[in-house]
Amino acid sequence: MTESADITKLQSDLKTRLDQKLGLKRGSLEKRMKKAGRRLPRRVHRDAAAIGEAAALAEHPKLRRRVDAAGIKAAHHRISEHLSRIDPREQRIRFWLGVLAGLAFNVLAVATLVIVVLKWRGFL
Repeated sequence: MTESADITKLQSDLKTRLDQKLGLKRGSLEKRMKKAGRRLPRRVHRDAAAIGEAAALAEHPKLRRRVDAAGIKAAHHRISEHLSRIDPREQRIRFWLGVLAGLAFNVLAVATLVIVVLKWRGFL
């Protein structure tokens, strides 16, 4: 598990999952996680940072022994578990419902303001 190829395989798996679930298609794992921002919890960001650090260590022959294989595998499992619970369709629906709710509130606010001004000016 401590081979750099195995860690690279875990990174590519996470990149694929981030592409499928959040639409993040470009860059390294670190860049994709940064782009994900607040859509993912802090613990997922910490796990991804640990995987990135392990990948950097695994490339060096002497530092490769410092990589915690069980910890990296557990971090990958936790990230995969969280990403598997994300439904992209549900996210799109919630986004558009939020936009429509904002528009509805604005229309009601403007209509109320128009009625108040008309009443104040004596037209109603």
